[in-house]
Amino acid sequence: MTNKSDQIFLACVIVMWVLSAIFFIDCLFNTLENLEILGATMFLFKPSFTVSNLVYKDRRYSDSDRLRNYVGLHTPIYRVLNHAQKFILAKGLSRDFDIHMNRGQQKWIYREDVLNIRLDRGYSAVSIGARTIFAVDEWTRTIYHIDASGRLAVTEYYQDYDMTDVIAQVTEALEVIAEHYNADKYDAIDADKARLQWFCYAADNLGVVNDTWKRATVSLWHIRDSKKTVEWTKYWGRETLDGSKQYKTTTGEHPSAYLVAIGDKSYWIPHSICSRTTTLHGGRELRHDGAGRFLGFHMSTSTLDLPVWWLEKTVGVDWADKVEPIGRSAFFKAFVPKRRYYRR
Repeated sequence: MTNKSDQIFLACVIVMWVLSAIFFIDCLFNTLENLEILGATMFLFKPSFTVSNLVYKDRRYSDSDRLRNYVGLHTPIYRVLNHAQKFILAKGLSRDFDIHMNRGQQKWIYREDVLNIRLDRGYSAVSIGARTIFAVDEWTRTIYHIDASGRLAVTEYYQDYDMTDVIAQVTEALEVIAEHYNADKYDAIDADKARLQWFCYAADNLGVVNDTWKRATVSLWHIRDSKKTVEWTKYWGRETLDGSKQYKTTTGEHPSAYLVAIGDKSYWIPHSICSRTTTLHGGRELRHDGAGRFLGFHMSTSTLDLPVWWLEKTVGVDWADKVEPIGRSAFFKAFVPKRRYYRR
């Protein structure tokens, strides 16, 4: 009787162990399958804090591919790039970064060993230190994202993906950079560079644009230059890397005056009273230094900043009513002589 009971007990134990093994194996395969769906099977064997090993290393698109094939993948990363650029410009940190945000399908904001936000023809990634916390794989069109708590999210790409967490992590990195920004370092670099650059210490026959006169911008037609020119010489010097001094001279010339049409009449304007200010992109202004000519030969009107006293003296006190430029055909008819060709 005892032997029979032992046999039954042993059989039950064996069955229980077999069922337990089957259950364990089933759970293991289910876990592996779930992790594979998440794209993180390797985490069981090799813990990782970056998504760089989940993304294809080779890039799928090049400059020969049509934009429509991949530009739709740029929407999420643009939110990060725009936020970082605004932060950097607002804090005045641009000299700490390598920034490339010009036109094209390759853009980046990079700070060595700290931050790298990159867009490259469909592929995009955000790296903080050695960790890539966000990436879009253009091969599989998949988004990989590690949030601030270290949790991995793998999602099929869509343009409205929430980038709030990525922007928050990037902002933390930018704030750390801002805290350690050292403006004095760049001032020292600029001073050292300035020492090695050429500077003009003297000049002959080179006038200075008078910026104390009240001026008015006038649109006019350039007819011709005066036959007399003014030749000038500039004297330059700089310090070399070994501490020695170098010197050079440069020469140039400009017309002494310009014959122009203001309104329906012609006038000679001396070069010495002219000025011209150009507004650059972003609102910055560049003033002509007077070393070269103020007017060129164009098929359209040009502008000059002329002294108000000269306009009142030459054009008249009511000069504002007389400076409207005439049309092109009227200008050529009135001021450009027709060439006559004689048949031999």
